Amino acid sequence: MAIRSGLAVAAATIGILGLGAIAPAAAQGACTGGGKISKQIAKPMSAAQDALKARKWQDVLARTREAESTAGGKSQFDQYWMYEFRGYAYHNLKQPAEAARELEAALNSPCMPEANKLERYKSLAGLYSSLRNYQKVIDYGNRALKVARDPDMQVQVAQAYYQTGNNKDAVRVMNELLASMEQRGTVPKEQQLLLIVAACQKAGDNNCVSKVFEKLVQHYPKPEYWQNLMVAIKALDNDDIQTLNVMRLAAYVNVLKKPDDYKEMAQLALEEKLACEGQAVLELGFTKKIFVEKRDIDVNTRLLEAAKKECLADKTALAKNEAAAKSAATGDALVKLGAQYLGAGDATKGAAAIQQGLTKGLAKADPKEMTPQEMTRQDEANILLGIAYLKVNNKAEAAKAFRKATKDPTMTRIAKLWLLNT
Repeated sequence: MAIRSGLAVAAATIGILGLGAIAPAAAQGACTGGGKISKQIAKPMSAAQDALKARKWQDVLARTREAESTAGGKSQFDQYWMYEFRGYAYHNLKQPAEAARELEAALNSPCMPEANKLERYKSLAGLYSSLRNYQKVIDYGNRALKVARDPDMQVQVAQAYYQTGNNKDAVRVMNELLASMEQRGTVPKEQQLLLIVAACQKAGDNNCVSKVFEKLVQHYPKPEYWQNLMVAIKALDNDDIQTLNVMRLAAYVNVLKKPDDYKEMAQLALEEKLACEGQAVLELGFTKKIFVEKRDIDVNTRLLEAAKKECLADKTALAKNEAAAKSAATGDALVKLGAQYLGAGDATKGAAAIQQGLTKGLAKADPKEMTPQEMTRQDEANILLGIAYLKVNNKAEAAKAFRKATKDPTMTRIAKLWLLNT
């Protein structure tokens, strides 16, 4: 990993000033030597400077050794520049351990200019990362982040936390990065998001996993990310209505893959008195040859037959149910009717009925008076309306409907994911 520092420029400056550069620390009296290289080592240090310019790294090391072995005391300024020269030479010789040792010593010198420390922190973090000394990466990375919130450094520190098994801090640092990116309106890199997912998974934080996969499907909508997202959201503490709506979305984006998922979705639809939706789900499973084991085929064949009978009965009763729903005091029955039309494959009538129900108003409209389940139902009505509009290719109205699902946090998340399909 490349050292990020102004070392070459700093070294050249000594030559330009005749080995008499005055660093800020020296000017402040914090560094012995008066800001000048001592006379007794001026010759070998000048030779080291020339070797550095010529990119003769072994000669740089030889001349600094000569300077160090020269009789007489060495000032802190002398030692500082010997550290700098050696560190730069070792880095270019691809000896990171030696480079880190010298550059760290230079950093700890009172002669290190304060203005150079940020880049030195970054350089050392990079060197120690290549050496897999992750505690040092964390140390120097955090010191750099206290000075400036550099995105690359945040990723490097998060990776180091992850490598040491500190997944909680890895997630914290990356979430700070994501928050700053959102404020700036920039898109996080795919690998950055995958790092957070891995840390969240190691930390056993499924809510964190689902939130990061939401960002992945938003910016990098690959099928595997959609599938992992659906699995993560479904694994949250959801009720049956929320679970059914997760699975509706999974089916729509074509990531419903397991036999048990199709069976569960069909059963949930049947429990909701949406037999035609249950029938459609099972028929889709058989069409896609999802059921291959004899047990799965037998169980779901029986479930499909039951769904068909109930669906036929529901279709027969639709006209009667529509009349009753229209005369009802609230719009709840119309929403249910619309869901039945939608499940039966008539999205146009489904959208019309649900819209009428929402316009009339559900039994409870004030969130302060609603139970959590009633909030879920309210949001589900808007999500179903959005799905119906999507099926008739009216994406503008679908988006409006999805944006109105704002009462239940889980349903709101699902609605926002539907929005990605509008």
